[in-house]
Parts: sequence; C-alpha cells; structure tokens
Amino acid sequence: MQNVKFDIRHSIFKIRYLTILFVFCLLFPEILFAQLSAGPDVTINPGVPVTLTAKYGMIATPVNLTDNSVSPFDSIGFPFYFFGSVYHQFSIGDNGWISFIYNSYWGATRNISIPSSAPTSPLACILGSMEDYEPGKSGGPYIFYRRLGEAPNRRLVVMWCQCPMVGCPDSSVTFQIVLNEADSSIENHILQKPSCPTWNNTATLGIQNETGAIGRAIPGKNARTWSITSGNPKGYRYTPTSQDTYKIDSIPFNLVSITPGDKIIYRWYEGSSTEPFSWDSTVVVTPNETTTYKVTAVLCNGAVFETKVTVTVVPDIPNAFAPNSNIPDNTKFRIMGVPAGDITRYNIKIYNRWGQMVFTSSDINVSWDGTMNNDGANLCPDGTYAWVIYYEDVNKTKVTNKGSVTLLR
Repeated sequence: MQNVKFDIRHSIFKIRYLTILFVFCLLFPEILFAQLSAGPDVTINPGVPVTLTAKYGMIATPVNLTDNSVSPFDSIGFPFYFFGSVYHQFSIGDNGWISFIYNSYWGATRNISIPSSAPTSPLACILGSMEDYEPGKSGGPYIFYRRLGEAPNRRLVVMWCQCPMVGCPDSSVTFQIVLNEADSSIENHILQKPSCPTWNNTATLGIQNETGAIGRAIPGKNARTWSITSGNPKGYRYTPTSQDTYKIDSIPFNLVSITPGDKIIYRWYEGSSTEPFSWDSTVVVTPNETTTYKVTAVLCNGAVFETKVTVTVVPDIPNAFAPNSNIPDNTKFRIMGVPAGDITRYNIKIYNRWGQMVFTSSDINVSWDGTMNNDGANLCPDGTYAWVIYYEDVNKTKVTNKGSVTLLR
C-alpha cells in the first residue's frame, strides 16, 4: 500500500534582514498560533491529488479610511492608563496615529511638532509615525487592528501595512502601534518609513496628553524629515513612570504577526528548487515519489514565515487481501486518498476474470469488502481481480491507474 504523509518538519519564524529571534512566545502565547502551517497528515496512493493549504496568522479587522479621515470609536478591550487617565476606546487617524478622545478636526497631516494643542493636532494620542498617508488608494485596505491575549496581558495592535504616502505615491509605510495592558506601556515597531520631502512633508513619532500641554517625541523625529528602512527597522517603547512622565527606550523590532488581509504573499517551492511554482495559498500536487515542499509567507514585505512539508510516497498498492484474516489492515481493498474535497471526480471499478464488474464506487473512502458491490452476502470467490481507477482534482488534472488484486479466503 502506498502512503503519502505530510511531515511538518519545522516552522521557522524569522524577520528578513534580521537575526533577532523572537522571545515573546512565553509571555504572549497567541504568537504560537500565528505561525505558518500547511495542513494535516494524509495517506494516498501514487498520483492521487493532494491539496496543500498554507494558513498563516491571526485575522485582523480592516479599517477603511480615506485621505485625512478618522475612524469611529472602538473598544480597546481593556482599561488603558495614559497620562494619568483611564481610557476604554480608541480611534484611528489615517495619517499614522491613534487617539483616546474625540477629535473634531478633519485630520492632522504633517508638520505637527509636539506638544501641540493646535486645532489640527490630535490629542490624547500616539503618533507612530504621523505623516501624510493615502489609505483610500486602490489596493487597500491598508490599516488593520486586532486585540490579543488574555487578562492581565492583553494587547491592542494597530497596523499600517504598505500604506501609500501622499506626495510620494511610489513609497509606502509599514508600522505598528501596540498597547500593553500589563504595564500600560506603548510599543512602536517600524519596518519601513521612507522620507517624503514633497510639500515639506515631515513626520512625528511620539505621544501627547489630552490637553496638548505635555508631549514626548523620539529624538530627531519631531516634525522632521527622516526615514527608517526595512534593512534596519526600529522598535521603541514608552513606559509610564508617573502621571505625566514616560521613559522612552529603543527595543528590538518585533512586528506582531496579525494578518493584514491580502497583504500576505505565499510562495511554494518543490524539492531543492529556488523558483516558486505557485503564489497561491492552496496548491494541488500529485507526487509519484517522495517530495519535500516548502512554503513561505511574506507579511507586508517584511516578516518571513516558512514551513516544509514532506509528502512521502510508498510506491506499492496492495496486491492481495483476505476478508477473513485477523490482520485489520488487510481485510479490505481500497485506494488510499485524501478527503473528498480534494478530488472533484473519482471512480473505481473492479472486474472478475470473466470481465464482470463486481464493485464500483465514486467515493475514495469506500473499500471493497470482497462481496458483490459490498452487499455483504454474495461472496466473490478466491482469485485475481482487475481494477481501474480514475480521479480528477480541483484543477481538472486527470489521473488514471490500473492493476490487479488477489482475493484470498
């Protein structure tokens, strides 16, 4: 009997251009569920279609914003302490910030130097980074958020993923703002933020209170022209030390693995090939020999996840079976296959020596028990029987096979 088995050797979680290993899984176990997987083990016979499905990440909520707009309030998911006040709601400004209070302006864009109580400046806000973006451009949505974890270690993650920049349409930004319930700290992880000097377009990275009287900015990034590249991404943390003060630290870059809709690129590789054979999340393969498939998932052109799946092919279909034997796996004859969802059409026919059909089925999971059409009463005699199978996969790939099997009583 031929067996084809998916053997998930390992899942490697890495960030392109980085050698930093993530050490947060013990504190934040939801990261474990965000790794790339490629499906369960299966057993098949030669050439039976096998569907490999890559699944990655945690589904995030998309936010559809236009240029210079602000989202409605939504729940943070936990009480969050910020400059001495407790907040339960947040809104998202398309230009790279979140706020905890209602802001009546049309949306801050650029050149906001904090602290600032100007009418165009957001208040009770986290700017990370605030510049002029265009999330309404085709190809969106570009902004997402998700709540993660369990009390008292819940988090809210808001992400701008490859969001286009106003004035620099060929450039985009990818960064996250993370709120931590445990200590009310704030993290800001920036994969890339190009410089866009058009229209004196500067960017601000920092936080400020509800009145605009107190603000803390990252040095050199307060209404300045600056950039961060994917080859050298940055991470920052704001930790409250009193009602009005925060400690700012540089931290290892750690893009939280929420799934930003269609901003994930899958690539499948066969064997040792360095050229992908598919960019779809689901592929159908019909290996006739043991083959290892590798799939990668690239998140927002930054984080790269990888897993390998080995399809083991044992090139033998049973040539004999004994219904009355005490060997459980040898009392019926069947073609080993995958769930019916992988095969759109299947048929098997078995004939005796006189050409009479003694069994037929369109279900690959149904075995022949050695009686006339599995009626359980009319026993077929000892002898050699010919079989023919036909199957077609979801890609309309047609496969046929034939052989013989000996019935022993």
